Amino acid sequence: MHPRLIATATFVGLVAAGCGWSPSSAPPPKPDTCTPTDGPSADAVAQAIANLPNPEAGAQWTQVRDGHTANCRLYWVQVGQKNPQPNSVGQLLFFDRQTPLGPATPQPRPYINVVTNADDSVVVNYQWQQGQDSPKAPTGIATVRFRIGDDGKLQAVDPLPPSP
Repeated sequence: MHPRLIATATFVGLVAAGCGWSPSSAPPPKPDTCTPTDGPSADAVAQAIANLPNPEAGAQWTQVRDGHTANCRLYWVQVGQKNPQPNSVGQLLFFDRQTPLGPATPQPRPYINVVTNADDSVVVNYQWQQGQDSPKAPTGIATVRFRIGDDGKLQAVDPLPPSP
């Protein structure tokens, strides 16, 4: 076979392969239809934060992030410490619209990360140090879904990880 013919056939094959199948992308997120009046007021959030015990001597809580489920019912507020270290503790506070539901866990924990909000639940990753783990690289990990139970109280759908 002629070298030019081989090169042309290879080029055409590559172009055809590039125009073929491609994996489908995730569907676009639904538009946020929740309004500020659906969730807790700034005063309700400040009161819930003020009711938390101080994380450490001389430390104070500060709001880090917040969000809500797609159905506009379950709201969460993540609090952390001012000037945190990699393994500083934080806490998640939950609200049923404007009504406080309390913290996700009885005690604050380090390495809390809300990873997604579904229609009626919030998915949280908890991490913790094991053995000789560096504070910057904990290897313990668990994922817990939270929702509002039939009784109107906050419910952990999955088992909570052991307390650190």
